[in-house]
Amino acid sequence: MNKDKFFFRLLLYFGIILLLGFIVSGLSQILVYFNKGASKADMLKTAEYLPDGLSPQIIWLDDDANTGRLMEDYNRTLITQEYIRATHQRNLSQYTQSDAGVKEYFGLAAREHVKSQVNNAVEMDVDVEHVELNHNLKLHFYSADGQIVSFTDYAVHRKSRVKFGKSGDVKYLDDVSDFLVVMQLEDGYWRIKNMERSHPTFDIVKDKKTIQDTTGAAAKRNVCIEQLKDAKGINYYPQNSPFQEFWVKYDSSIVENDFYRIDSLGFNMVRVFINYEQFGKGYIVPEMLERLDHLMESANDNKLKVLITLFDFNSNYHLFNFPNCDSQLEAILTRYQKHPALIAYDLKNEVDLDFKYQEEVDVREWLKFMLPKMREYDPFHPFTIGWSDPDFIANYGNELDFLSFHSYANMDVIGQSLDEIKKSYPNKLVVLSEFGMSSYESVIFPFGKTQTKQAMHVGSIIKGLESKGGIPFFLWTLYDYPEVSGSVAGGRPWQVGAQKQFGLYDKMGQAKEVLSVLNDQSQIEKYSFISKIPRFIYTYFILAILAMALFWWVLKRK
Repeated sequence: MNKDKFFFRLLLYFGIILLLGFIVSGLSQILVYFNKGASKADMLKTAEYLPDGLSPQIIWLDDDANTGRLMEDYNRTLITQEYIRATHQRNLSQYTQSDAGVKEYFGLAAREHVKSQVNNAVEMDVDVEHVELNHNLKLHFYSADGQIVSFTDYAVHRKSRVKFGKSGDVKYLDDVSDFLVVMQLEDGYWRIKNMERSHPTFDIVKDKKTIQDTTGAAAKRNVCIEQLKDAKGINYYPQNSPFQEFWVKYDSSIVENDFYRIDSLGFNMVRVFINYEQFGKGYIVPEMLERLDHLMESANDNKLKVLITLFDFNSNYHLFNFPNCDSQLEAILTRYQKHPALIAYDLKNEVDLDFKYQEEVDVREWLKFMLPKMREYDPFHPFTIGWSDPDFIANYGNELDFLSFHSYANMDVIGQSLDEIKKSYPNKLVVLSEFGMSSYESVIFPFGKTQTKQAMHVGSIIKGLESKGGIPFFLWTLYDYPEVSGSVAGGRPWQVGAQKQFGLYDKMGQAKEVLSVLNDQSQIEKYSFISKIPRFIYTYFILAILAMALFWWVLKRK
């Protein structure tokens, strides 16, 4: 009887635990659902929160002489926002093949036109995406009662992504048009009443554009290239706030002390990373710019040049994101084009890795769009792309001012890559913008490198680069990190552990062996054989002794 009670009690407890498990699992799924990103089918149906999520270039041209009534600044802003929302809603409707939300932004006549565009896309099985990159608005009429407005949107540059069927090829198209627009205030909301497309008029827009003085731009770029030839640089993150924590936990005193240390170690340049989302996407966060201002000034105070790597952790190559990227690029490049510490720009870190996880055609279109913009916004500084695989240099070698790649291989492999690049681009500067070795050692798993092997590797690379004619470099990195997110390094312990220990200083701030070979590669010859043995060998050796001792004890007992 007691056994039966015990059995049923055990079964009850097990049932309660199982029920709690289902409840927790269900709640977690609900949380995941409400925190996941927007999908094409459900979340992208209305433009309610725009223009916060979209930042095309908007310019109001001079109003016509007789508009009927002077437009108030408040209403001009409101009309602008509603117009941008409306055009984006039209694009969203075509993209999602749904007319939900159209009535919120278009009057009856215009609404039917948008619906017909949606129906055509459905009938032809065409996946269509549009985005307007700029708006040049000129007011023609504003009614006395403030309820009707007419204006022309001149020379609107629209990019389109067209895909026929689910497995069809993707085509990107560009067109420029004028749009004559009439909007009416209905129920407290401005809606598009009529919208007519016509051939573009460029003369009106040219008068409003600010022409940048590019005198001496090519000469300035050449000066920067000459300075880059002497680069002995390092990739920089603070020790306790690397990667995605750097800018949100920015500490000015730490940056100042670190830059002083970097200069004292003999480095002359730093490579830093701009987190695309943390800087505000298309609406750049002023506080982040102030932090970048401080970093640039600190570098200048310590006689360090800065290679700025843009769009870090951005994997959104959706066409709707192009205006945001354009806006952030313009804000940063125009702000620092005359800063004495700036040496060059890296458009995006290891963008070739995104070819594996995104549509390659979309990534390449983004690069095609952004590269000319870089020259437009800052013609005075050279730019590059830091490739993880040097084979991809061939695709953009002629479009970049200098070439750069990353390699954590030995000098034989790096040397072969350098020879191939130099053969293809004999007149281009080549920079090794990431290299190094982790000193992570597992006490159990049979992999990892000792500090001695790290020092030998770094020393051999520096020596090899010198033998290749003095190839400029940026070492990875200054510090070992106490913590690294799995989203950066991967989820496995040996991946996270390895990413933590590439530094010149360990997590306690103590100098590692690699520091001794930076300026004197002859130190490599002084390392003993014992110092090269990884820790897991000692673990296995001790386990082997214990196993033999246990075996001997068992035999003796018999």
